[in-house]
Amino acid sequence: MSDSIVLQKARQAGFSITGLTFRSQDVCPGFVFFALKGANIDGNLFIADAVKRGAAMVVSAFAPKEEYGVLYYQSDDIDRDMADAAYEFYGRPSDFMKMLGVTGTKGKTSIAYLIESILSSAGEKVGALGTVSYRVAGRKICSAPNTTPAALPLFGLLAQMKQEGCSSVVMEVSSHSLELQRVRHIWYDTAVFTNLQRDHLDFHHTFENYFLAKQKLFENLADPSNPKLNRTAVINADDPYGRRLAEAFKNRVKIVTFGIDGEADLRAENIQEFLTHTEFTVRGVKAKINLLGRHNVYNALAAWAVCAANGVAQETILRGLSALPGVPGRMERIDEGQNFFAFVDFAYTDESLQRAFKTVEPFKKGRVFVVFGCGGQRDRTKRPLMGRTACSNADYVFLTNDNPRCEDPKQIFADILEGMKGFSNYDVVPDRAEAIGRALAAAQKDDIVIVAGKGHEDYQIVGTEKRHFSDQETVRTFLRGEKHV
Repeated sequence: MSDSIVLQKARQAGFSITGLTFRSQDVCPGFVFFALKGANIDGNLFIADAVKRGAAMVVSAFAPKEEYGVLYYQSDDIDRDMADAAYEFYGRPSDFMKMLGVTGTKGKTSIAYLIESILSSAGEKVGALGTVSYRVAGRKICSAPNTTPAALPLFGLLAQMKQEGCSSVVMEVSSHSLELQRVRHIWYDTAVFTNLQRDHLDFHHTFENYFLAKQKLFENLADPSNPKLNRTAVINADDPYGRRLAEAFKNRVKIVTFGIDGEADLRAENIQEFLTHTEFTVRGVKAKINLLGRHNVYNALAAWAVCAANGVAQETILRGLSALPGVPGRMERIDEGQNFFAFVDFAYTDESLQRAFKTVEPFKKGRVFVVFGCGGQRDRTKRPLMGRTACSNADYVFLTNDNPRCEDPKQIFADILEGMKGFSNYDVVPDRAEAIGRALAAAQKDDIVIVAGKGHEDYQIVGTEKRHFSDQETVRTFLRGEKHV
């Protein structure tokens, strides 16, 4: 019997469903169209278009406004019904692969890349879903519109990974995806908690709600219905919310802790930071990663713990850790032969910006310049905090646009400037390319330039327009002398 009420009703009506989508332009004859009401777009406005394109069935949270001449189902929980339909339609692919989930405010992307590198070194074919891209065996399938895809594309991607022979899938699991039931029906073998910091309060409203959303991943892991064997929670013991999680689940699932400062099952010591890599030891065993900063030691420990829990030998783990050359847009060094240092980083909160400054501190000989802005239509409370962090740590700040979206950039700047009161070491340069160019032009021997906020992103959203823009490309263009301020 079908677990999906949507597919069950379609079969009862005699339909052979050929596909599922929530985009009317993707509808083909025989599709089910889910009319989702999102923050910016209401799918209910496109029902007529979906029907015109051949939709066999429409699912909506609302009663039909007119007679569409197709099967119509009014759902009392469209996120749930969409996940149920996707899981069944695509053949329940997550049941046949090891599912490794990583959640937390910071570190998800780097941990996922490190796990992918280790498992690849072990000879596995690995699927990866995360903020930068979706990949199979290191091959990019597509860019990532969301850290965790919506249920329909998610199960489609998992089905592709299964078909291509992936034995494991590592995925970043966002708090949004847990709250919106995108990962419903995915039973995890291993779940990682990195840390919890201020972020996404525009969506969750309170820090406690944010934590409870993250906790849902571990409820999944500990659920008696979870059929996966050797289920393991990998938790950062140095984070207070990590300790809270470990305490809550200690009698429900196997827990492996990692950390640097306190007691942990996997604890790093003798950390040595270099301009090109970081070294540390665990239980007397020396490890090396081609990533910068103490925070990446935490990420390496998490990846180590996940892979050890899934049977990977220690020598393979060490080889996999050192095999990863870097993570796109995560303190990514751009070197065109200049006599100063340029980094592109994804830092978009005050805490991650502070971490970027701490990362370069051991190498600081000259001045530090930072270019940053804040995204529009996102949490406003972090803006003054980022402004104060930037001015307190950098010798000079170039405040610029990030992704303003449909918010007035002047309002975004005003919010940030509240935290810059009392400082004079900044300039407001709205054009991002110009701001980057001015920072690079100001840099002299041994100075450090950090371009923060967008990292791997190759676009900028202004209004409703998504235009091509890459911090990496822009930095390289200026450094090569192909563009001047």
